[in-house]
Amino acid sequence: MDMGQMINAGKSKYSYEETIGKIKAKVEEIGWSVVAEHDMEKKVGIRVYIIELCNKEFAKKALEKPENRWVSAFMPCRIAVAENPDGVYVYGMNMGAFAGMAPGELGELFKKVSEVDEVILNSVL
Repeated sequence: MDMGQMINAGKSKYSYEETIGKIKAKVEEIGWSVVAEHDMEKKVGIRVYIIELCNKEFAKKALEKPENRWVSAFMPCRIAVAENPDGVYVYGMNMGAFAGMAPGELGELFKKVSEVDEVILNSVL
């Protein structure tokens, strides 16, 4: 699989700050939580903002079986907002692509996460 297929990306119709605010608002609106934020501009001087988000029920379901705990390497979900020369872009993991590779119930859970990611990304694209 091509690396580009592993990432969902699109150009935001809003400014950098508005995009960040609208993503955080949509996360809260759909019942998920922002669990961490990383302002990379303050850390490395590049205007990229990373939002980590989680849904307690999804996370619990993913981690309850010890044989599935490897999935914790993908947690929490992240969405990045980057200011590029031609506009503001939003990036997120393509969980739908991962769904096809994950076994059984994890694949189904990844599909649901993919649907939520799409709702969040579409709120700014």
